[in-house]
Amino acid sequence: MYDDNTNFLKKKLQYAGFGGAEYGVPIFIGICIAFSALVSFFVFFIASSKVIGIGVFCIFIFIPYLFLVKLIKLREEDFNVSLKEIIDKVTSMMRSGVGFEQALKKAVSTSKSTFTRSVFNIYVNEKSVIGEDKCFEKMFKLVDSKELRIFYLTISIGRKSGGKFSNTLDKLRKTLQDQGEIKQEITSSTREIKVGTYMIIALIFFTYMMMNSALDNSLNAHFFGSDLGKIQMFFIVLWVAFGLFINSLLTKVKWWIICICLY
Repeated sequence: MYDDNTNFLKKKLQYAGFGGAEYGVPIFIGICIAFSALVSFFVFFIASSKVIGIGVFCIFIFIPYLFLVKLIKLREEDFNVSLKEIIDKVTSMMRSGVGFEQALKKAVSTSKSTFTRSVFNIYVNEKSVIGEDKCFEKMFKLVDSKELRIFYLTISIGRKSGGKFSNTLDKLRKTLQDQGEIKQEITSSTREIKVGTYMIIALIFFTYMMMNSALDNSLNAHFFGSDLGKIQMFFIVLWVAFGLFINSLLTKVKWWIICICLY
């Protein structure tokens, strides 16, 4: 299906809801550079270290992109929750004898998510004009949802197998429901791990303060009063932040492994 050669960053902006901007990519890159330059200048003004200033610039230039990814994730989660509700309603109505097109139209119109309705309205309003495949291609450009792609494949397979595919949709509904329950369990266990990690960081900070007090403020004098100490402290903080980032990635890896197994 949808697999064109659109610029990677342009795709991300489309998923985040900024695809309509004519100069979206250059503007976003400019925001990244301006934000990073402002933060690095502020840090350099405080630390008076070119190494730290350059390091902060190289790191913070990616911060706006991380916010963009977070926004995409929030939109995706909102869409997927509403998609599950739509599948539930469509399956229920099809069991009662309602046709798929009519059931989908009714389910979409009663969805609580404005974003989900706007995406599915492409199918509802344009399917008879441009066809089912073209509609889903346009929908895939608006939301990065694997569940939507599976929903499309379910419909395609169902039509080829005879048209009525409420049983196939019901299996998809149960799979998505099981997936959601497992995700909640992983999120709960991950939250406990994060709390433990933050407690360790707090303990390290407390230990540092106690040692600094016992050594007559010599640690502060080294780490915040000398150029070498400032650079060392910068890389210590960077290393801790990197560890937290890796911990977050490991959680996502576990989640996607389970998703693959379910599918």
